[in-house]
Amino acid sequence: MAKKTSDRYEPDEDGLHREIVGTWSAEKHLRLRHYVDITRATRRKYDRSGSSYIDLYCGSGRVRFKDGTDVRDGSPLVAAREAMRHDPFTQIHIGDKDADNVGACAERLARIGTSGVSSYVGLAGDVAERVVRALNPYGLHIAFLDPYSIGSLPFSVLQTLGQLKRMDLIMHVSEMDLQRNIVAMADDGTLDRFAPGWRQSVDLKQRNNIAKHQLLQHWKALLTAMGYQVSDNIERVTGLKNQPLYWLVLAAKHPLADKFWAHISHVEPQGRLF
Repeated sequence: MAKKTSDRYEPDEDGLHREIVGTWSAEKHLRLRHYVDITRATRRKYDRSGSSYIDLYCGSGRVRFKDGTDVRDGSPLVAAREAMRHDPFTQIHIGDKDADNVGACAERLARIGTSGVSSYVGLAGDVAERVVRALNPYGLHIAFLDPYSIGSLPFSVLQTLGQLKRMDLIMHVSEMDLQRNIVAMADDGTLDRFAPGWRQSVDLKQRNNIAKHQLLQHWKALLTAMGYQVSDNIERVTGLKNQPLYWLVLAAKHPLADKFWAHISHVEPQGRLF
């Protein structure tokens, strides 16, 4: 596979390409690893029907922090390695709109001995439909949704994944996008795709922080209507200058998931985030 080079990619020592990301990505991967670890006993109960890990924005599977030389695994390898320590996932489904990323990630998973990997190239909405058809409806599933922008996380993706009874969602929601572009995203239809019906709940004439709060509350209500409990332990990650970057949100249909998330999170209740 050819090495991919651009302002977002560079060659890695393993012969594949890796992504260049901000140091704040480490926060997401830390929470993901802890969640895979803390749910291992629960996954063990689903040996017959299976447990799966789903990553619709998988990237290349390897990243370097742009402010230094620190190179680490991407989210699919973080999850796979952690699960392999105790109870490996029965299936791993990775997808990305970039075929080179999917190929590199699949190769890296194969190199560490991961089995049951299925890979897909395409937009998250299309890939989610294909993944759901391949899953055991009685199994236990964890989806890690880490898009680059609000616009890449349409609510239709959550609706598709949420068809399954046991589908925990760990989601990266870009606060930075909303801070910078909430009015523009209202005009171009991005907010309609992210949180359908948002105009019923959001007043863009209010201060930006209030409008953001209203939008997230509406988005949470949409998930609640699907039978999800959205954890109040929302991880807010900021940059070096304390600028807002993203929220890491857990939504699950079983209350035990929220207890797990609260145990591994060290954040204030949601009301302190705005």
